[in-house]
Amino acid sequence: MLRVQAGDLDAFAQLVERFQDMVHGLALSILRRPEDAEEAAQDAFVKLFRARGQFDSTRSLEPWLLRIAGNACRDKLRRRRVSELPVARSEDGDALLDLPDPRQQQGPARPTLDVSVRGELEQLSDKVRLPLELKYLRGLTNQQIASSLGVSVSSVKVQLARGKDILASRLQGVRER
Repeated sequence: MLRVQAGDLDAFAQLVERFQDMVHGLALSILRRPEDAEEAAQDAFVKLFRARGQFDSTRSLEPWLLRIAGNACRDKLRRRRVSELPVARSEDGDALLDLPDPRQQQGPARPTLDVSVRGELEQLSDKVRLPLELKYLRGLTNQQIASSLGVSVSSVKVQLARGKDILASRLQGVRER
């Protein structure tokens, strides 16, 4: 990273190559769309390069990069939510009327035969789902998860325990049917 701070583009390319899978995996877990994840990962590395002078060389690069990547993902989510808000025109065609966001409404449960661990995971809130995916599907440590989501390690531990409990109870109910 010291070479990157000095403006060495070859060192930056090596850094990107070393961390691109981890950053893309984080972005994919948060954003859930491959094209958005790719864009957010690229944004994260651009932001890292632009902020290279702010890097504290006495600290580890990975948590800083994960924090930048998590912020890039949250920025992308905010832009996505704003652009996807459903709107409709009034009868005269001029005024826009806000409609409720369908993602905030509770939908019917999936049929029992279609239930799987992945299906149940998809139904969890992002707050509970993200730590589970990052830990068990992406292989990140609790510290890496905390850095990327901008929360404390203890919060990550609580959300992991809560998520596992929720999944266990939901899957138990499915087995009993």
